[in-house]
Amino acid sequence: MARELVVGRPETLRGEIHEMCQQTVEMLRLTWEGFRKQDPRPLEPAHTLGREIHRREKALTELVVRVPAAPGVAGPGPELRFVPMHLERIGDNIEFLVRATQTMVREGVPFTERAMREINALFEKAIELMECVRDAVLTRNRVLVAHVLAEGQRYERIADEYALAHQQRLIEGVCMARASSVYLALLDYLKGIEWHTRQIAQRLSAAPPS
Repeated sequence: MARELVVGRPETLRGEIHEMCQQTVEMLRLTWEGFRKQDPRPLEPAHTLGREIHRREKALTELVVRVPAAPGVAGPGPELRFVPMHLERIGDNIEFLVRATQTMVREGVPFTERAMREINALFEKAIELMECVRDAVLTRNRVLVAHVLAEGQRYERIADEYALAHQQRLIEGVCMARASSVYLALLDYLKGIEWHTRQIAQRLSAAPPS
């Protein structure tokens, strides 16, 4: 059963957004477990978290816009206004990852050892970046924000390099077309997660020092 939001006071909103971040991290972690182990069982709780993230986005976006911080109260800053929306978009991309992984497991789509290693590396890094954003939402730590901005750009470059190398292997006949389609889809969804994570970091970086 979904927990009701506790949003009676402005100072609780930052904590609620932090919790939504944590749910998104956990959703991605479960999806990675399903992919890494080629096991559909972790994907069901990931799907359940996705529904909860959609529900929270609507409530939190309305509240962040509507509830001002009282004088002397550490309420939500304007940098948090669009964070729930970006978290929902991250959730959308994770849901696509869930479906792709379910297809891969159900149909026995074969990945090479190299392809598995590359996707696993991107999953791991995406979780790290999301954890940094989650913690920065609560602590307003600018070192974490700077790390996400720098490493996010590097992540995008690596994912693009993986895609180009994979397309070359497909041309050379090393990869099967069906596996290639799933692999490139996974890359796109993981890049989407990173892009929205970096958008959150950019908004946090614009916040005045606390």
